[in-house]
Amino acid sequence: MKKDKIELSKIFIDKKKESFTVADIWELQRLLSYHNDLYYNKEEPIISDYEYDILRDKLEYIESKHNFMSSHNFSNDIWSYKVESTFEKVKHSRPMISLGNTYNEEDLYDFDKRVKKNLHWESLQRKDFYGSEYYLLEKFESSNDGRYVLEFKFDGLGVELIYKNWELVQAITRGNWVEWEDVTQNVMQIANIPKKIAYKKHLEVRGEVVLPLSSFEAMNERAKKEWTKIFSNPRNAASGSLRMKDNSITKQRNLKFFPFDLANFDEYSDEINNKKYFEVINSLYDLGFERVDYFKKMNGISDIIHEIHNFWDVKKQIDFEIDGLVMKVNDISLWQAIGFTEHHPRYAIAYKFPAEILTTQINSVEHQVWKTGTITPVANLEPIIIGWVTVRRATLHNYEEVENLWVHIWDTVFIKRAWEVIPKIISVVQEGRSENAEEINPPKYCPSCETDVIKDGEKVRFYCPNSVDCPAQKSEKLVFAVGKQWFNIDGFWVKQVELFLELWIIHNLVDIFKVWDKVEEILELEGFKQKSVDNLISWVEKAKNVDISMFITALAIHWVGKKTAKTLAKLFHSKESLLEFPYTSEDLIKLDDIWPEIAINVYEYFNNEAHIRILTELSEILNITYYKKLEIIADGNESIYFWKKMCITWSFIWTDWVKIARDDLVKKLEAVWWEFTWSVSKNTDFLLAGEKAGSKKEKAEKLWVEVIDLVFFMNHI
Repeated sequence: MKKDKIELSKIFIDKKKESFTVADIWELQRLLSYHNDLYYNKEEPIISDYEYDILRDKLEYIESKHNFMSSHNFSNDIWSYKVESTFEKVKHSRPMISLGNTYNEEDLYDFDKRVKKNLHWESLQRKDFYGSEYYLLEKFESSNDGRYVLEFKFDGLGVELIYKNWELVQAITRGNWVEWEDVTQNVMQIANIPKKIAYKKHLEVRGEVVLPLSSFEAMNERAKKEWTKIFSNPRNAASGSLRMKDNSITKQRNLKFFPFDLANFDEYSDEINNKKYFEVINSLYDLGFERVDYFKKMNGISDIIHEIHNFWDVKKQIDFEIDGLVMKVNDISLWQAIGFTEHHPRYAIAYKFPAEILTTQINSVEHQVWKTGTITPVANLEPIIIGWVTVRRATLHNYEEVENLWVHIWDTVFIKRAWEVIPKIISVVQEGRSENAEEINPPKYCPSCETDVIKDGEKVRFYCPNSVDCPAQKSEKLVFAVGKQWFNIDGFWVKQVELFLELWIIHNLVDIFKVWDKVEEILELEGFKQKSVDNLISWVEKAKNVDISMFITALAIHWVGKKTAKTLAKLFHSKESLLEFPYTSEDLIKLDDIWPEIAINVYEYFNNEAHIRILTELSEILNITYYKKLEIIADGNESIYFWKKMCITWSFIWTDWVKIARDDLVKKLEAVWWEFTWSVSKNTDFLLAGEKAGSKKEKAEKLWVEVIDLVFFMNHI
């Protein structure tokens, strides 16, 4: 059943609007009714929100095209869909309607034109009725203090909070605009909702209940291990959490509420003597509601679109699912004149970001071998476009994840891709699985060298132990070593490394630094000219000067990253200490941050004969800067960052408006062997904060971590 509905949904999504017939209307109505039941009642959607929006928009289009009147207009019923519920039904004092939305920037210009047109028309109507001039459009256009307000479009559950005599007395969900569920007792468990406010009169605050992404991911991880329900997105998880019969579970879910509307806007704005939406919402923060980090006044559509284009870095810092930005007329006194449709207000519109989650099918699975020998399953997908990028593959992480998700080849799955992150499978449509579905199991033999695959004890890891001669490991290690963060050899990209390995031009890292011996062979290859080869050799020569900690990281020892390599670097004061390696695994465990597993891996690496031969040759070719213990300067002029832990957030502008990236600032401190941390904790000594430091700065101030700016940093380094 579900499989058929998924396939039918895909057909309608791909079908052009112009080719729909009257018969398609009935079929599409039934299909959307089916999806509504899965989404609202069962909280088990089988298509993404974006795909649902496409189906709904197409239904509205063809109903309008074929003149379906409101009595037969099913798209109206969709907006007021009723769910099955054990909660008491409650009526709203004012319909809690949704916003119109668009994925197209040009529609924002059209929206602005409609706002102005409606204000002009209303002015003419009032002039005819009252016999005097009304200048509503002029009032709107003359405002220089923000004609529009731009705010988050939270992807959560709409809720209305009702306050009387200072206290929260009732909470109800959005529902079918007119009535919905009373969830008062569950809402009382949400910590950031004020139960009492400094306002005695009747107040109805509307907003969104959301689940932080960190909590959502942790909740799904627990669900995988416990074989309980896995949610496909934070919105469904928030809805399910708020509608739990046991409200103690709601309390554990770390839900948050953020306000963006009032049912009695006119009464409250009159009471505080302010008709600006921006100021009214800000006044709610003074009553105890949690402040939203992003809330801006804007004057023109061009400015708003520019803001949208620059919003991506902001979104990466937010621990909530934001699926767009809402643009709203700031002057509340103009809202009535601008008007409403049956579905939404005409004074506001939501610009939705390109979809990050879509559904598709797994066509096959490859078992990929990484630089440390770890083998992971990678799904080959039916191609889909997410955020302007065609996605053909998605990681399954490990074979325990495969088991926990209970995913098979030919399954329909939800795929997420956001902010250049590798696409991943977040959940599976379990029911309606294809008869041809195939289980995904770890391979018995390495797909690259056919060595017997080993399971790493009790861990989830399966790996190929042939660390020296496995072609896949060899290629991955070399690509890693010559990459930008380590030897940084421009011209040695993935394709070049794979080609040179295939043609036996190189065999290992040593051969890369002897590439001049193979110049004649390289010049015979297609696409390689004398200039490009000369440039390659030049980059190789530059890469020969290397710090010992960077050198250790580039070796790609399992579990040894940049931080661990810095710790290990203190062991290597000379070439002899590198080659002889006079340490046991017990010695290594005594070092900071070296676990037993890391100690064993490091000990085995430096005592492996094949590795010793490579290290010996590299030590002859490279100019390695070995560790020298820094002396503390007695006169007090040493860097204040010596042996300190620092978190750096955002990028910075230095003299002459030169932008300095975080990575560049980190490099400036590496010479004094300090520790860079990605997050702020009680163990952090400093936070170097830019202008948009946001939540990290707030956390630092709460934990009494010293916050410094770039000028102080540069003057004391």
